[in-house]
Amino acid sequence: MKYLAFISLIIPLMLLGQRNMNLDESFDPTMLKDWDDGKARIEKLVSLREYKSQLHQGSDSTTAGEYYDFVYRVQLGSTSDYDAAIAFEQRANSAFTEDVMIQFDSPYYKIRVGKMSNREDAQTLQQLAIQQGYRRAWVVRTENSPQKEN
Repeated sequence: MKYLAFISLIIPLMLLGQRNMNLDESFDPTMLKDWDDGKARIEKLVSLREYKSQLHQGSDSTTAGEYYDFVYRVQLGSTSDYDAAIAFEQRANSAFTEDVMIQFDSPYYKIRVGKMSNREDAQTLQQLAIQQGYRRAWVVRTENSPQKEN
């Protein structure tokens, strides 16, 4: 009898505790625009479907000779702290002549340098980055998205 009373109390509590919770994931820190006017550009990763739908909006200003589907960059580091990412980007700007960018891929800000069309050039830049003190620099192959880099 005690078990029956216990079960009759527990089951309604379990059912009430299983409500569907909708999480709000609409916050995008790249929309804050609270960083200084450095050379940093923050890119947001989008799904392939969303990227393809954006391709058909507006005109294409690049020529076939200067556009590649993928480019190679050297990732110097990543952090989840926004202020540390901006400071990292400013140090990298003083060390490199190539463009330095910050790419936000939740929850990390990835600091990357360069935009090479082949891996060999990126590996040369990686060796330069290692000589500059970025010991964990590595080559990454990323999607080329010129419309996001303006």
